[in-house]
Amino acid sequence: MCRILIFGGTTEGRLLAEYCHQQEIEAYVSVVSGYGADLLPESEYLHVLSGRMAGEAMEGFMKRASIRAVFDATHPYAAEATRNIKEACSRAGVSYLRITRESAAAENPGGDSGKGSAAAFASQVVYVHSVEEAVCYLKDREGDILVTTGSKELAAYTALPGYEERLYVRVLPSCAAISACEDIGIRGKRIIAMQGPFSEEMNRAMIRQLGVRYLVTKEAGTAGGFLEKLSAAEALSVTAVVIGRPLEEGDGITLDAAKILLKEAGTVSAKRKLSLIGTGMGGLGQMTLAAAEALKRCDVLFGARRMTDAAETLGEPASKILRVPIYGNREILEWLESHPEHKRAGVLYSGDTGFYSGASGMAAVLSEKPHCDSYEFTIYPGISSVSYLCAKMGRSWEHVKLISLHGRECDAAQALAQNPAVFTLLGGAHTVKELCEQLLRAGLTDVRITAGERLSYADERIVTGTPDQLATMEFTSLAVVLMERNEESEGVR
Repeated sequence: MCRILIFGGTTEGRLLAEYCHQQEIEAYVSVVSGYGADLLPESEYLHVLSGRMAGEAMEGFMKRASIRAVFDATHPYAAEATRNIKEACSRAGVSYLRITRESAAAENPGGDSGKGSAAAFASQVVYVHSVEEAVCYLKDREGDILVTTGSKELAAYTALPGYEERLYVRVLPSCAAISACEDIGIRGKRIIAMQGPFSEEMNRAMIRQLGVRYLVTKEAGTAGGFLEKLSAAEALSVTAVVIGRPLEEGDGITLDAAKILLKEAGTVSAKRKLSLIGTGMGGLGQMTLAAAEALKRCDVLFGARRMTDAAETLGEPASKILRVPIYGNREILEWLESHPEHKRAGVLYSGDTGFYSGASGMAAVLSEKPHCDSYEFTIYPGISSVSYLCAKMGRSWEHVKLISLHGRECDAAQALAQNPAVFTLLGGAHTVKELCEQLLRAGLTDVRITAGERLSYADERIVTGTPDQLATMEFTSLAVVLMERNEESEGVR
């Protein structure tokens, strides 16, 4: 169960999310915008919450999701967000951890004026305490200005005379940020919508292209690209107006320390992973990409030998995964209980996991106690035999009645009498010959039968004819058949 919540929207938040993905730690990640969500890695371990949450909503979610630990990786200037998160954690009784970003001004405490600290640029930098103070400084000075302080406080810059023709605003490439610019009259080429942080070279190119004389930035630490801005400004004799970061209350932890704590928190609630994988028809290239990737992540595979051999077709590392040729639900779970060192198992099923597949039985077992406390399972569908055969025939199967005679009993003749087309799996005593004889006894002679065996393999065989024609032919026991009535017989082909 996922018990970790990360508030992100920053470089640190993204790095924590990537770490969770790499270490297979489940976590909720909260970001304000859809753009912030797009920057996160696609992962089965990350559950992304997109949209701004008020304090009460945060508290409610923490309680509903039984969150144990919250990692606050919001921006150093997002004081209100941090306050709301901290208060929500206090009310919900959840552990709160603030991820701090080291100040660039503190990077070089020895006083060395090398470019590892803000002190190196003292002659080119003006320090102020707020956006309003920055505006006051710029009011009586001439020259265009590159503003890199984000979109939330843009309204303060309207106090500058002729601001529409003086400001270039660099903001995130989101609809909300661009709308905030347009709301105060900043439009067109005056808006630079890009995702940072930016290199010194990129900042230099931008400053040179725009011809600005001032660059306004917040002291956001090294992760925010702060020193790269100062270095670019100094190189081009541009004055940097730096808004000092607000003091943060209480102690925080570094990004590296947060990763250690994340791993500890994730390990406490970790369950073993079980993937129920549909292998399709079994031939080379028949497995879906998602199923193949899930298989490669397993450290042990279960299934009939024909299924486990499918790993060979994927090459390394799949071909080196331990393969155990058992497929009974009880046998698989007993094996796993006696081999606790295996944390990620895969059970392979032929065809599609949703079409008369053993995957449904395993899913039911895993959903009940005691197994639901020990395992998390994911189902990966495959290409079904009906889909494959009908595609080979160049027809749709949306109006085909689906039945199975593989380990089951069903009156195929009655099903065909009630439906214009019936597809069935065969197995055991139910062979193509037995099925055709059953149809003939029921008087269903004007029927077109298409039988398929070894589908997708090099020796695949698909034969079409009438019941009396196919009754005289030999097929393997594991065959599939599509029966169509009211169509003119075309003979064997």
